[in-house]
Amino acid sequence: MKPIVILEMANNHMGSLSHAKKIIKSFYKITKVYSSKIDFVLKYQFRDKENFIHKDFYNSNDKFIERFKSTFLSDSDWNSLISFSRKYFKLACTPFDEVSVDKVFEKKFDFLKIASCSITDWPLIECIEKKYKKQKKKIIASLGGLDENDIIKVTSFFQNRKIDVSFLYCVAKYPTKPGELNLSFFSRLREKYGKRILGFSSHEDTDITLSPAIAYSAGARIFEKHVGFETKKVKLNAYSVKPNELKLWLDNLSSAIEIWGSPQSRNKSLKEERKQLDNFKRGIYFKKDLKKSTKIKNKDIYYAFPAQKNQFKANDFFNTKEFILKKEIKKDAPMMVNNIHSIDNYSPLLKIREKIQQLINDSGIILPKNPRLEISHHYGISKFYKFGITMISVINQSYCKKLILMLPGQKHPEQYHKIKQESFFILHGTVQLILNKKKYNLKTGDLITIQKKNIHAFSSKNGAIIEELSTTSIKEDSYYLDKKITANK
Repeated sequence: MKPIVILEMANNHMGSLSHAKKIIKSFYKITKVYSSKIDFVLKYQFRDKENFIHKDFYNSNDKFIERFKSTFLSDSDWNSLISFSRKYFKLACTPFDEVSVDKVFEKKFDFLKIASCSITDWPLIECIEKKYKKQKKKIIASLGGLDENDIIKVTSFFQNRKIDVSFLYCVAKYPTKPGELNLSFFSRLREKYGKRILGFSSHEDTDITLSPAIAYSAGARIFEKHVGFETKKVKLNAYSVKPNELKLWLDNLSSAIEIWGSPQSRNKSLKEERKQLDNFKRGIYFKKDLKKSTKIKNKDIYYAFPAQKNQFKANDFFNTKEFILKKEIKKDAPMMVNNIHSIDNYSPLLKIREKIQQLINDSGIILPKNPRLEISHHYGISKFYKFGITMISVINQSYCKKLILMLPGQKHPEQYHKIKQESFFILHGTVQLILNKKKYNLKTGDLITIQKKNIHAFSSKNGAIIEELSTTSIKEDSYYLDKKITANK
């Protein structure tokens, strides 16, 4: 997905429909330049005019009450403004009371945003939960001002109720100085809570423009920035940016996106990189005269610069590759591709390892340090993707723990053990187990025990990781019903 930048208008519309439209138009001119890389969302705030402010304080001199009162809009103005805004941006809104929660859902905003000051306002959060159950909506929530105990409470609340929320790291200081941003804490939250921590809400000084690049490189993909338009009558606060200031901020974010790139984009340039690096590589040359059909060994060759076109290079010579001469060759001649018959026994193993690594990455499981991958191919490596598994032994003493890794479509043929008793715990994916001719469809979190001498076979349609917990595992204790497997050495 493209990164999202939320333009927080807050109360900067100053209660004026015409001024709000000026803000929208001026910031649209800036943001449309970056629309190929970034999605933009305009955000409002709702406070119920009748109930949000306590009646005894309505006429007080509190600066926040005065600000809220001066920026209330009528329902008809809100409807007009929302309709106008949709022409330019996707829309989000922050409700600060229960009546406003209803409005956010009624008016079909694309996102509901929970402010840092409201994230532990449990009556309000429970109201959002009830509405969410009836009408799913994308929810974004800021975590400003929370200690780690509060963060655990908040994230657990939403996770336990299966409410999909993207959380933003936020510093609730208005404005925030450079030394107060502490963007390293975003990484700490990310390590602990994973991809639920998805963004950075900024209230920084307007002259800070480097933060989005730093946050993006740490993994942030949602950004929130307060925006406004200054006039002779309207003065902005110290953390709301003008259009030209947002441009500088977006320039840095845009550059970070381009520089960060993607694995896919990086892979596209590999061919050109290799072509350039080939200019500096050593070629393989022969130490002596060799006859046709000779199997080439290390002692027969040496390496020297330069490598000629279509010549084998130093990095091509592996112990797991076999090179056989197609014709007689002379001393000091280059080892040319068209003169050699090569047999590659290594690349298929690398491909298997790559696929298993991707499966492990997708599952998020933790491996022991320096694990050894065992490839089990019951009918030969050529049929591995149909019949086979890979295994990582974590420990194998009087008790044993292994990870069985299955790629999509793999089957493990019927077998039994005379000594080992084992239990399968499904860590990732789904597994179909045939145990004593009875079928079990196992999913993540399921546990089943296989007794000694129980015939079993298993497969996975979409890939799976099984934690095998057993007594000591002995290689010779696997007895296959198909004798062809036993014959495969």
